[in-house]
Amino acid sequence: MKNSSGAVDLSQVRDRRSRYRSTGLSNPMVEIRLPGGPLYQLKVRDLSHEGAGIVVRSDSNFLKRIQIGHRLNVRLILPVNYKGPSGDYRSRVEHITEIADGPYNGHVIVGISILAGVDSL
Repeated sequence: MKNSSGAVDLSQVRDRRSRYRSTGLSNPMVEIRLPGGPLYQLKVRDLSHEGAGIVVRSDSNFLKRIQIGHRLNVRLILPVNYKGPSGDYRSRVEHITEIADGPYNGHVIVGISILAGVDSL
């Protein structure tokens, strides 16, 4: 289904998905770029009474590059209908805790505290 310029015309391609695919976020996420490293996009989960944290696989390179007390620039990305403070923040790693059971067994939760909005520095 190429047009006269040789490009594929995607409007003529039938969608074969069995279910609708949503492009909206269903859970909050953070983006963290460490100096000299890649951009990490990680899910935020509310797993304890003390607050939400970042869920990371225990074999992630991200864990090798951070430590407790490390200061991070974090971009908080919230779903469209979610009320809360999305944006860029300065934060600090407060704890790195293994998750021993439940659906995130084998993962680690990284607890961070928000220190200030980037605009307020």
